[in-house]
Amino acid sequence: MADPLVVATALRIERFALRRGLRGVPVTAVGMGVRHPSRLALPAGAALVVAGLAGALVDGLNPGDLVVDDRSLALSLRGNGFVVHHGAVAFSDHLVGSAERAELAARTGALAVDMESAGLLALAGDRPHAVVRAIVDTPSRPLLGPATLGGGIAALRRLAAIGPVLRHWAESNAKEVHQ
Repeated sequence: MADPLVVATALRIERFALRRGLRGVPVTAVGMGVRHPSRLALPAGAALVVAGLAGALVDGLNPGDLVVDDRSLALSLRGNGFVVHHGAVAFSDHLVGSAERAELAARTGALAVDMESAGLLALAGDRPHAVVRAIVDTPSRPLLGPATLGGGIAALRRLAAIGPVLRHWAESNAKEVHQ
């Protein structure tokens, strides 16, 4: 049987972090803004997790916190000691600056923003899928600021640690689909 999980991310550094906790699971970097969607191979029956870094749109999230759009995965991660916020991730075709964050949050209701999830989820079809984003920057700690390095390190460490929970979530979903 094929691996029940495929993980897609944008950047090689995200891929490196995620692979540390997901030995044997395909983790594919598709480029920022999904420049290379053809790199993503989705075997029949495999769940898709889009994971990586994101910017928070609202206050109350900190670097290293996770934003997860799937409720069962959010609860599993929380149950394993991670700080998780269950909610939507908005899409943007560019890096979102401080002035744009509040407007995007109000318009979409999203907690975070990235440049890949929407394009990758369009490839998921009817397979189980989820978005997991580790926060790097927040409204009070903008991306192009002195705290970026620390926020980035915290977020990448979190991505490296979530692998076993992602694998368990995918295996549980595969069992439900096949029953």
